Amino acid sequence: MLGDYRGNRVAVKCIKNDATAQAFLAEASVMTQLRHSNLVQLLGVIVEEKGGLYIVTEYMAKGSLVDYLRSRGRSVLGGDCLLKFSLDVCEAMEYLEGNNFVHRDLAARNVLVSEDNVAKVSDFGLTKEASSTQDTGKLPVKWTAPEALREKPLKDVVPRVEKGYKMDAPDGCPPAVYDVMKNCWHLDAATRPTFLQLREQLEHIRTHELHL
Repeated sequence: MLGDYRGNRVAVKCIKNDATAQAFLAEASVMTQLRHSNLVQLLGVIVEEKGGLYIVTEYMAKGSLVDYLRSRGRSVLGGDCLLKFSLDVCEAMEYLEGNNFVHRDLAARNVLVSEDNVAKVSDFGLTKEASSTQDTGKLPVKWTAPEALREKPLKDVVPRVEKGYKMDAPDGCPPAVYDVMKNCWHLDAATRPTFLQLREQLEHIRTHELHL
C-alpha cells in the first residue's frame, strides 16, 4: 500500500508471519545502513504494540522489472534500455558484494523500476552476511547456481548442466551479451565473473555499441 513520509510517496508493506517478522527485525539495523542509488531504500520499520510489523521503503512507480518487461517487450524497450537495467542491477550487487553481503533471491521479480526508469534491487529480507551459515530453505530453480541445487527436490537439473547444457540465446540477443551470459553459467563457480567484472564487461558492450 502507499503512504506519505515527509511529503514523499512511500511503499508500506505489512509482514504478518511471526517468523518472517523476527528474521527481518534481526537484519533491519544493517539494512538501514545499505545506501546505494540502485538499492531500494529502507526508510523505516513500524512495530505496533499488538505485534504488527510494517516496512516503509521508497516508492517505485513502475513496479517489478519482470512485469515491466513483460508488459512492454524488447521491441518497445530497445537493447540500450535493457542493457542499462542490467548495469543498474550489477552496480547494486557490486555494492553488496563489496560490503560482504549476498542477496539470496536475486531475480527480476525482486528488482523494481522507478518513475525515471532506474532499476533498483529490493527484498532485503533475504540479504545476509557472506560469512554466515548456508541457507537451507527453498531456492528458485531459474535463478539458482547448479551447485546450490544438489540434494534439492529438483536435483535432476544438475546432471544436464554438468554435461554442458546451456539455454539458447533469447530472440534478438546480441552475441556479445550472450557471451557474458554463458560466462555466468560456468560449472566451476570460481571461473564465473564477479559483479565488478560483469559491470565492466557490460559497460564495454554499451560503450562500443556491441548490443545494437
